[in-house]
Amino acid sequence: MSFIRAHKIEFGIFFLALIVRVFYFGLALQAHDGNLIDTSKGADGYFNISQNILQGHGFSSDLVAPFTANSFRAPLQPYFLAWSAGLTGSYYLPLILTILISCFLPLIAMRLARRLSSSKVIVLGTGIFLALEPVAILHSVLFYSEPLFMLFLFLSLYYLFDYFDHKKVIPLMLSSVLLGLATLTRPTTEYLPILIAIIILWEARAYLTGKVWVLAGAYLLVFFIVLTPWLYRNKVEVGVFALTPQTGVNLYANLLPSVLSIENGTSYDIEYTKLQEQGVSGPNETDVTEAQGYTDRAIPLLLAHPVALALTAGTVEIAFFTHDGVLNVLRLLKIQPDISLGTPALFLLLHDPAKLLWFMGYYLRSPIILVLFMRVVWIVITLCFCIGVVQYLRKERFTSHALTMLTVIAYMALTTIIVGLTVNARYRLPVEAFIIPFALYGFMRVTAAMRHHGK
Repeated sequence: MSFIRAHKIEFGIFFLALIVRVFYFGLALQAHDGNLIDTSKGADGYFNISQNILQGHGFSSDLVAPFTANSFRAPLQPYFLAWSAGLTGSYYLPLILTILISCFLPLIAMRLARRLSSSKVIVLGTGIFLALEPVAILHSVLFYSEPLFMLFLFLSLYYLFDYFDHKKVIPLMLSSVLLGLATLTRPTTEYLPILIAIIILWEARAYLTGKVWVLAGAYLLVFFIVLTPWLYRNKVEVGVFALTPQTGVNLYANLLPSVLSIENGTSYDIEYTKLQEQGVSGPNETDVTEAQGYTDRAIPLLLAHPVALALTAGTVEIAFFTHDGVLNVLRLLKIQPDISLGTPALFLLLHDPAKLLWFMGYYLRSPIILVLFMRVVWIVITLCFCIGVVQYLRKERFTSHALTMLTVIAYMALTTIIVGLTVNARYRLPVEAFIIPFALYGFMRVTAAMRHHGK
């Protein structure tokens, strides 16, 4: 009981997160006539791969023989689903574990926020926000990779911060292992260790000894060792010592049609269809042998349209920080608009604001209005985040903790450019735990200034 009393806030946030997730899952399950798989399997192919693993067909997403080895998806999420479903013969166990992981994430995020600021408002606000954030709730009931990826990423930064504070080698190596596991869950972070190694050197700039250089190198080496079994597997199965073809595929199948849609004044769907007719493979049909080919074909075409590329990149970055994701939250409940904008809201605002206003009025009395509400919320959060970063750098001691958080945010934001106009709030989800503390810091600074001005 003394432990519970000492951590009553953490328990409260955990159960708050658990209640809203179970309630949302109940609504989603009801909308899908009680069918768990239809409710939770998602569209990324992890469920299909886990099924093939359980049935002895290997790491493949094929529904029928010959069950070709899949080298597009990273291994940990499918194996996590297969392992946990295999224990009970039901996918309810992986669902329960995913929900519980999602409920723990706000608590870890609070620990990370505490390294940025001792303010109870910032720490508690971070936990409550992540417990109630709609996209986080959505991904807690889907068999996507986000919860497991975020668990490894958050813990990796937790142990990295422990190294910064106490200079112990074991936490640093644990951080590297966990970042490797995060990358084997979602390969986006495959280049992040290079930046972290640089931060390790920067943090020790006043006493940059040979030992620090060895530790930074060891961080990279341990990370690579964690990835090696999967790299070797891809070498054996498909002939390429590589992690995934996702970068090349995204450049050609997502970013390029986005750029061409702006250049030609068409839509993403039209341009993507044209590329498909030229032989572009879908994600689950692409293997690592095709990655370099896609990259080599995409880059010259992208550079041939610099203005459209810049507009696309700018749009993606704005959407990364401001996209609400609520439409997908409602869609799982089978609530969706009967008409579509047909283009990103930002483009519609610039080119046809009257149509955007009409659309907003049309859905004013329906649940779809939550999309507008959360979009406004994220615009405000983004503005507060920008203010918070500037004020934090001016007012506070610029620590390695703050630098790491900002580096991870920037890294995830910039790597998201390759998905083009398919960007949505899902890509921001792993760094919301770092955005919110800065946004709360900025909000507190703004309100303090307003109170001071009012006196």
